[in-house]
Amino acid sequence: MNYLSNIVWPTSSSDAIRMQEDMAGKIELLGNFDELKLIAAVDTAYGKNAGTVYASVVLMSFPEIQEIERVFQYDQVTFPYIPGLFFYREGPTILKALSKLESEPDVVIVHGHGIAHPRRCGIASQVGVVLSKPTIGCARRMLCGYHRPVAPSKGSFQPMTLKSKEIGLVYRSKENVKPIFISPGHMCNLQQARDIVVRSLRGYRLPEPLRLAHLFANKFRRRIESKKDSQHSSNGKIV
Repeated sequence: MNYLSNIVWPTSSSDAIRMQEDMAGKIELLGNFDELKLIAAVDTAYGKNAGTVYASVVLMSFPEIQEIERVFQYDQVTFPYIPGLFFYREGPTILKALSKLESEPDVVIVHGHGIAHPRRCGIASQVGVVLSKPTIGCARRMLCGYHRPVAPSKGSFQPMTLKSKEIGLVYRSKENVKPIFISPGHMCNLQQARDIVVRSLRGYRLPEPLRLAHLFANKFRRRIESKKDSQHSSNGKIV
């Protein structure tokens, strides 16, 4: 499916924020995962000088967490680096990669935030709204909000709040390792997001689908960048 067909991408930060605020009004925080069988995760990596973005999607069975499929996409970056607006920088490539999957995932974990965002609409939420599919944000850093200290033991957690409203969860996925930040993206509530992420853990900090997507995105980047380097002559021109 071509997820990009109906999107008019903004060219300025002000237009991007207006688009993001419009998407925020479309977010649903309820979902039904009775038939959850396929889970996808997506992550990105950047090439030299951050001029190219590389996306990797890994599709796995749930709850077994066995790999079924992996796909890749890379494109030139066309939107500037602006914290809180990553969807407009990485989204086109992420959506192209997701459209390459032969099987439709029931839920997508995105390396980034869902509603744990200053405008309550991070990249995971925006991917979900565009796809009309349940999405979960899982990040390694907090973008906004507050949480109490999380105990060092595995399984410890604290709610993440913004203006007295719960927007996510800070979860210690591995003993004495920095926690991860989980938030619902779209068509999913916080309890469901937490349950899916926790059940996808396999001994590492990140849930296994996202960990593999992260590894594959960087391997893909290195492979393509190496090919690019080999195509350049000593004077910098392609031969």
